Amino acid sequence: MRRARRAETALSLLVSLTLLFGLNRFVAPAAEARRAATTLEQELAFYPSGRMLKPLASGFHNALADILWLRAIQYYGEHRKTDLVFDKAAHVFRVLTDLDPHFVEAYRFGALVVVEDARDPKSGYALLRKGILENPERWELPFDLAFHHFLQGEHGWAASYFRRAARLNPENQRVARFAAFAEKRRGGLDASEEMWREILRTTENERFREAAEAALLGIQAARDTTALAEAARKFRDRTGIFPRSPEALVRAGLLARVPPEPFGERYVIHPVTGEVRSLFLLAREVRRDLHVLQIVVEAFREARGRSPANLEELVVARMLEAIPSPWGVEYFLDDASGGVEARSAAAGLDLRDSRRGTDGRERA
Repeated sequence: MRRARRAETALSLLVSLTLLFGLNRFVAPAAEARRAATTLEQELAFYPSGRMLKPLASGFHNALADILWLRAIQYYGEHRKTDLVFDKAAHVFRVLTDLDPHFVEAYRFGALVVVEDARDPKSGYALLRKGILENPERWELPFDLAFHHFLQGEHGWAASYFRRAARLNPENQRVARFAAFAEKRRGGLDASEEMWREILRTTENERFREAAEAALLGIQAARDTTALAEAARKFRDRTGIFPRSPEALVRAGLLARVPPEPFGERYVIHPVTGEVRSLFLLAREVRRDLHVLQIVVEAFREARGRSPANLEELVVARMLEAIPSPWGVEYFLDDASGGVEARSAAAGLDLRDSRRGTDGRERA
């Protein structure tokens, strides 16, 4: 849990709120007329540097950091339930930790969101390095930085920061063992699982705990899909085709049972490639792709004054490196609606599931 803050009077909170929104109007005066319609994401984008805010806060920077922390959590929660796009996260957590450089939980959770959700390792690393400089006695920050480097396959950096964490926390033998994993370039699911469990064990933040639990479920899904893919290849060797479902592997005697999908969905096997995916994780990837592609289409329209002829034009215009195609899913621009849609010729994939929330239960 975040360290206890010294008592603040109601007046300080009021002053901080006034300061916050007053500075937003100063930084972005053109937005004043649109304040009532401003979305949370737009509001977060208006925040100036925390280093600029801190002297103006005149002693109330801790309370202001508390407010921004709540807004950051709200931002994360809204995007986690909708489009899974977190492009403002790095900025928000930079500002927050500028205001309160000793808020260790903000560095840890912020880096997790930026690296894992926003897919911006460079900014996540920078946030943790900043935390290490401001809080050199805390072992958790070099541990997290090592962990993220390890997951990215950057074993040299991972080993260095694991060793630093081990020196700060010599009683934790797991940290020293992780350093050995990294030095020997021993990755794999077992090492990743042990690291996520260490994060789960040490964190007191509910959202950090949820992220670790989801990652552990993802590791279980990865193990299951590896076993299912191997059985599917044996099925093809026998019959000349891939099975249409995991149940066919049981009927063929290649599996004792179909493993339960850890998110409460099911596993699907591509009939052409044999690729096995968790339908939950695939649907989440499709949903995120659709939102990102739609954002790029809107940027093209704003820049060119017209709609792209197709998604390939976004690549030609260098607004997109490539068009993703997870599990053979095809994305296309619908002429009637102007929106990006998805379709797949592969059996077993219901693209309506791409609207499912990240908890596996909610639907738009």
